Parts: sequence; structure tokens; C-alpha cells
Amino acid sequence: MGRTLHDMVVVITGASAGIGKALAEELHRYGAKLVLSARRTDRLEELNRALGGKHLCVQADVSKRADCEELIATSLAHFGRIDTLVCNAGFGLYIPVAETSPEDVRRLFETNVYGTTDCIHAAVPHMRLQEKRDEYRGQIMIVSSAAARRTPPYLGIYGATKAAQLMLAEAMRVELRDSKIAVTSVHPIMTKTEFGQVAESQSAVKMPSSRRAGSQSVEHVARRMVAAIERPVPEVWPSRPSRWALSLATLVPKTTDRLLRKLRQKVQRQNAGNDA
Repeated sequence: MGRTLHDMVVVITGASAGIGKALAEELHRYGAKLVLSARRTDRLEELNRALGGKHLCVQADVSKRADCEELIATSLAHFGRIDTLVCNAGFGLYIPVAETSPEDVRRLFETNVYGTTDCIHAAVPHMRLQEKRDEYRGQIMIVSSAAARRTPPYLGIYGATKAAQLMLAEAMRVELRDSKIAVTSVHPIMTKTEFGQVAESQSAVKMPSSRRAGSQSVEHVARRMVAAIERPVPEVWPSRPSRWALSLATLVPKTTDRLLRKLRQKVQRQNAGNDA
């Protein structure tokens, strides 16, 4: 028997667009009580109105610890508990590792990694004290990436942040098991979101249009996430073949390097001979 989604309190960071927005829309259909969080308040309010206006909108920049703490405190003050915390906010840049500025490295880690750990640090002590609901006191869901297992060229720093999220999830699954707090990591492949456009707008490298467009819908990813909220599992791979392909890639790194060199050459040609 799974967890009851109706009246479940779910906090979603990065809820204003992409996977976070699609997840909110899907959970709303099941009657969940949502805390919608992002930097763009106008988008949150627009989403909330579209969902009937009954959810809680909290502006937060997860790269700031104070915002993470305020998000959790506001959620608890409003609903009294948090059943699932979805750490979804994040961004990427298309830049070779050696050419990524120290400032950009820190920006990526502040949002993607510290934004995750700061929300978890604020939420877990309260989750541990909650009464169990459907056999769980709570759940931490971290939206990592398929890139956590093997990162392509030009996404090295982004991949490092996603790998860090995966390592956090793997450790916490064991650490929090006795507290009846489930931990789930989510590993989408390139998805049809604003990710590619935002990454390119801040990067010197332009990726092939096929990679920017993404190959799976946010609705598909959201449905797989909702299933894992209802019945918690260790990992969610919305594209099942990618899980096996990337697992195999760890066994044959030289072969994988050759395949990824072809991608690098394609990117170089598209960027008109830039020494990327």
C-alpha cells in the first residue's frame, strides 16, 4: 500500500517552470497541499491561480541559506508538517571545466548543491519529530540528473553538482532509514524545459539543437516522480534505457570517451571553430 497523495504536504523548489511546475500540476490533480517556491514570484502566483489559488507560494533563492531556512519555516508554520521535500531548483552552464570561472563554479554549487543541503538541514529535524503518515515521517526527493553517472563535455561543473546530489541521496538513504524518512534521487535525461536556453544564454558554447530541445517531456518526468512519492524508491530514472547505458559506461570508460569525443567534435564544428 502506498502513501496517500490527497492532503499530502509537498514543498517544491524551482516550481515556477519545467519539471517543478509539471510536478506541481500533477500533484494538484491528486489533492496534495503544495508549497510552490522559486525566485520568480509572478510565475508562482500565475501557477497557483491556474491550480485554484489554494496552495502556498514562497519566494526563495535557494543559493541563499536564509531563504532556504525561511522556506522550511514558512511551510511548517502554514501546514504544520512537510511530507515530501522536493529539491528541484538548479541550473547549468555549457563551458569546459578549465574555462569555467571560479565565480561560476561557486554559483552552480551554491544553487544546485548548497540549495539542496540547506533545505535538507532545515527540514529533516522537523521531519524526525513528525507523526508517521502511511508508515513514513517524510521524504526527501532530490532532482539530480543522468549526468550524475557520466557527464558529457561542456557540462563538467554541472555534472559535478549533480553527482554531489546523488552522493548525498545515497548516504541519506541509509542514515535516515531508521527515522522512517525516505530518500529518492531523480535522474532525468535532457528534458524539454528552459534549461538549454538558460544555459546557452550564460555560456559561450552553443550546443546542437537536438540536445537543447530535449528528448522527454516534463509531464513524463513528473508522472514518474509522483509514482515515487506515492511509493518511495531509491532512484527514479524516467528514461529506463539511460540507466543501463550509463551503468555500462562506467565499465568501459575508454569506449565512452570515444563516443563523447564525437559529441565534442560536433559542438566544435557548430561553434565555427571555437577552441572549446
